[in-house]
Amino acid sequence: MKMLVAGIAFTFLLSGISLRAEENLHGDLLELHSCQLYIGGCIASSESPQDGRYLLRVWNFAGGSRDGIPLRGLQVALLEVADENLAISEMKPSAAMAYLPQSATPAQTKALFNWLKSTNPELVRLKLPTRTVPMQFTSTRGMATFSAGDFLQMAVQPFQCCGLVSCGESLWYTPRTTTISYTVGVTSKSVVNEPTLALRWIDHGKNNVFEGRFGEGRTKSSVFQPPAFACAVADHPTHE
Repeated sequence: MKMLVAGIAFTFLLSGISLRAEENLHGDLLELHSCQLYIGGCIASSESPQDGRYLLRVWNFAGGSRDGIPLRGLQVALLEVADENLAISEMKPSAAMAYLPQSATPAQTKALFNWLKSTNPELVRLKLPTRTVPMQFTSTRGMATFSAGDFLQMAVQPFQCCGLVSCGESLWYTPRTTTISYTVGVTSKSVVNEPTLALRWIDHGKNNVFEGRFGEGRTKSSVFQPPAFACAVADHPTHE
């Protein structure tokens, strides 16, 4: 009898561990800003007053679930606009649009939308329209691409050796999304065309995108991995 009770208890323990592991949503993050993120002070100061008013975030789920619904292999994107620089964490968006994957089931679509709202409390006071579109995400060796129908296109590459060095590069902002680790990449192409927000935003050749990991092994503070310059100094200061 004792062995039976112990066996049942062990089974429930394993089920609890499995459930917690399943709920652990984790994956890749792309966070594109309309201002540069790792740059010299002269450029950061000139951009800060007027730029940074657009923000596009893309989450690619490598595993985990929401409300018991597995989300592995799916993506969700959030486009936000504001009257101030959204690279500053205290600033709030004035409007937003959510993009959901056409390949998701109705249950997955609902779970993705609920996760998006619960993890981004600034959306509570906004109407959040959605678009359901075909999505594609790839990531390998610092290169990443993402598309959402004809509305969003992004291609990211690592820093080129000394290609963007100007006046003492350093990190001026941090991701709005909670991450485990992150670095800054360069957009070889980004095109945002969202008629609902009256926004057409095109950028290329700027170090304006965070590439990171979210969820798995979450720590209290994110680890910043500085871009590697063959000709850069060893110390990479961070501005709060």
